[in-house]
Amino acid sequence: MFSWFFSLLVGEGNTAAVMGYAVALTIAYLLSSRFIFYSKPCLRKYIRFVISYIPNFIIFVLVNTITVKTWGLPQFWGTAIAAAAGGPITYVIIKIYAFGKK
Repeated sequence: MFSWFFSLLVGEGNTAAVMGYAVALTIAYLLSSRFIFYSKPCLRKYIRFVISYIPNFIIFVLVNTITVKTWGLPQFWGTAIAAAAGGPITYVIIKIYAFGKK
C-alpha cells in the first residue's frame, strides 16, 4: 500500500517501492513489538529487526524488478507477490534474531 502511494507521488517504481518499504518496515516493527512479541520497543531491537529484513528486502527488490520492469505488472502486484514470497522466511529470522531471548 505504501509503495503504491509513493508511486503516485514520485512516479518511479523502484524508488517508490523502497520508500514504501522503509515506512512499512518502521510500522511493522512497532506493531510486532507491541502485539506479536509483547516487547517494549527499543533502538537495539529496531536495528536487529531492520537487519532481519535484509533477505526480505533482497527478495522484494528482485520480485519488484521482475514483475514491474520486466513483466509490466502494476506496482501493487509486484509488492503483493514479494510480500507473499518473503514473509515466512522473514518471520522466522525476526523471531530468532530480533526478538529471541538473550
